[in-house]
Parts: sequence; structure tokens; C-alpha cells
Amino acid sequence: MDIVTDDALVSPVSDSELIDYAKLDSDDQTVSTVLLSATSIVFAFLKQDLLTRTWTLTYKDWPICGTDTYPSLSRQNYAYKQRIELPYTNLLSVTSVTVNGELFTDYEIVKGKPYLLDFDSIGYANDDSDALVVVYDAGFGALASDVPQPIRNAILMTATYLHSHNGMCDFGDALSMSGAKQLLTPYAVKAGIVI
Repeated sequence: MDIVTDDALVSPVSDSELIDYAKLDSDDQTVSTVLLSATSIVFAFLKQDLLTRTWTLTYKDWPICGTDTYPSLSRQNYAYKQRIELPYTNLLSVTSVTVNGELFTDYEIVKGKPYLLDFDSIGYANDDSDALVVVYDAGFGALASDVPQPIRNAILMTATYLHSHNGMCDFGDALSMSGAKQLLTPYAVKAGIVI
């Protein structure tokens, strides 16, 4: 599986909001860097996008459940997955689904954390095309105001903590030590995203 985006991570919190919140100097050169670092930490914890970005999910071979074979001469113990997880979603829209190089529309969107595509039937081919390519937009929306305020507050808290410790802290502890983790927990994806 491969999941990529060409869209840069953008914070739903502005530099001026952080300057006001943390009472920083307006000419502080570290504000943008700290804010982007905090946004990245929050994104990694939530496992879902904040502002709209386009993602491309690619499977070279159709994903399976189970193992290809037992260690013995027993038959194979696997099944093709009919529900495909879309990483980093709050799903806004599915642009295209391609199965074995051909446009495919026989699927349903299952809302959740994360969203899933449920395939009723799967067409297989033995060619060089990727088995599955899904292009979709994910995020709370295109505007900063689309991102829930508790998430934006958590970014401010994390950025303030990072700034006040001036690189003398472990990024992994920033959410807990700043208190932001409690704000984010209700929004976080509980399922494991395997990349």
C-alpha cells in the first residue's frame, strides 16, 4: 500500500493567532516553524487531515485478510478485502476509483473513523496496472473555521509548549505536557492505519 499527497500540510491556526495566544513578539522568526511542527504533531495523533488535501491511495495487488499460506501444505487461508480503509479521512469526496487500470464505480462509502470503501464486486486482471487506486479529498474543510475549535486550541497549546521549551523537549511528549491531548482524544481515529 502507498498513500501520498502533493499538498503541503497547512495549519488551521495563523501566525498572528499564535502570537496573540502565547504573547510572543510579532517579529519572532520561529513562530511559523513552531506552528507547523505543532500542526504536524496534531495531525499524526488524530490520524486524519485538518484542512482539505487530496490523497492518492494505491495498492499494487488487491489487499487480503489473513495469510497467503500456512507453513504446511494446507490450502491458502486468506480472503480478498471488500472494505478498504481510506487513511487520514474526514472524507470530503472521492474523485476516482480505478481497479486494474479501469474506472470503477461499484462501491459504497462507509462513514467512520476512518472512512471505508465497501466493494460489492471486485474485478481482477493479470496485467501491470495497479490493482486499486483511490483519489480522494480529506479534511474538515478548506477554511480554518471548518476545523473544530478544540483542535485549533490544541495546536495553539502544543505550539506554545514547543516554543517555550525552545527545542529542549521531546516532540512525543508535547501533546501530553501541554494538555492538548485531552482536547484531541474525542477526534482521534482509534483504528490502526497500516501504511
